[in-house]
Amino acid sequence: MRARTVLLLTSVLSLATALAPASRAEDAPKPWIEAGDIPLPEWARSVEILREDEPLSVSPGGTRRGLVAAGVRLPLLGATRGPGCVARWLLVGPLAYVCSDKVKLAPEPPGVDVSIHPTPADAMPYRYYFVGKDGAEAYAKLSDIDDETAAEQLERGWSIAGVSEVSYKGGTYVVTRKGRYIPRAQLGVIAANPFHGEAITNGTLDFGWVLPEKANVFADAKPNAKVVGARTRLQKVSALETKKVGNVSWLRIGDGAWIRANDARVPTTGPRPSEVPPNGRWIDVELATQTLVAYEGDAPVFATVVSTGRVPGTTPKGVHKIWVKLRSTTMSDADDAKETTDDSTPYSIEDVPWVQYFSNGVALHGAFWHRKFGHVNSHGCVNLAPLDAMHIFEWTLPRLPRGWDAVFPTTAEPPSVVRVR
Repeated sequence: MRARTVLLLTSVLSLATALAPASRAEDAPKPWIEAGDIPLPEWARSVEILREDEPLSVSPGGTRRGLVAAGVRLPLLGATRGPGCVARWLLVGPLAYVCSDKVKLAPEPPGVDVSIHPTPADAMPYRYYFVGKDGAEAYAKLSDIDDETAAEQLERGWSIAGVSEVSYKGGTYVVTRKGRYIPRAQLGVIAANPFHGEAITNGTLDFGWVLPEKANVFADAKPNAKVVGARTRLQKVSALETKKVGNVSWLRIGDGAWIRANDARVPTTGPRPSEVPPNGRWIDVELATQTLVAYEGDAPVFATVVSTGRVPGTTPKGVHKIWVKLRSTTMSDADDAKETTDDSTPYSIEDVPWVQYFSNGVALHGAFWHRKFGHVNSHGCVNLAPLDAMHIFEWTLPRLPRGWDAVFPTTAEPPSVVRVR
């Protein structure tokens, strides 16, 4: 036990040093190896990932820990023998091992090129496009355009993730994440959505958002009261008081300012599930109000509007736990692991961002293809505006380390709870 404790401590210290500024990297402790094993090269400072979605394990030959993007250089912290790997398992992070058969040692320090994992201000990891009304052809290489030999025919309304645009023989082509070339003229750019939810500093849910495109503001809680103004869709409003007059419920948003209560989405406080520790981070999704509230223990810290599943794909109620987080993933009607649906309309959305699965194929994720937040609209998942999805993704547990494409919970970092009610 003592040797194991010393080994773990050495690994943690090595990780902290490896992630420190480059000026300190020369002072990093050497990676540990098992007694009597072949030493690692003196020049090796990191582990370069060669394949997309390279799997990491929690232990040599153990369960899945995460996935890493090609081109990322991870810290080299140690090496050991184990099942499932011809050479050695390399320790590249906390409870994170990769088989050396599939990677290479590198002299450069650990790092992630911005082109691999951009950090966008608009929460859109890539540039997204809709396929136009006549569909689109996707070519495997530019020379195939001359022969009109498309590798794939894309349907109207599908969306693709682009990483760049290139010119070829007078035409402009979008280069997709999959390495396909698609005529720019056959695509429409999807604009970023500026909407985002609200941080909560006073511990109370005393606000909401306007639901219709326009909501009249009345001087009193009466249908024949004077109209004194208007609020627009998803504008934040105070929620100071509710009153029912006849069959109509009213919401006071200011002094002498009332709107019809059904013109707003106002989140309500929910009790902390027993599965959440007193200071634990958890998510409360309220179907009736189409809102999401993030809590730290019993205190709400963030709230926003969402779109949950429409019938027959209603978002499942209950207390769930995040079982995997992915920076992005493709969702389609043909993939059973994604949104559950009985809808016969085919869909394909490349690189849906900030995905957190919590109930089989049901997830929290960003939705850039619609702006119907506050209304049910999904095939079962909880849709958030991209800015909100990224914020919640970075806030929940387990955290996604830089350069990783996916992360699974561990005993050291258990998952956040998602309660749907």
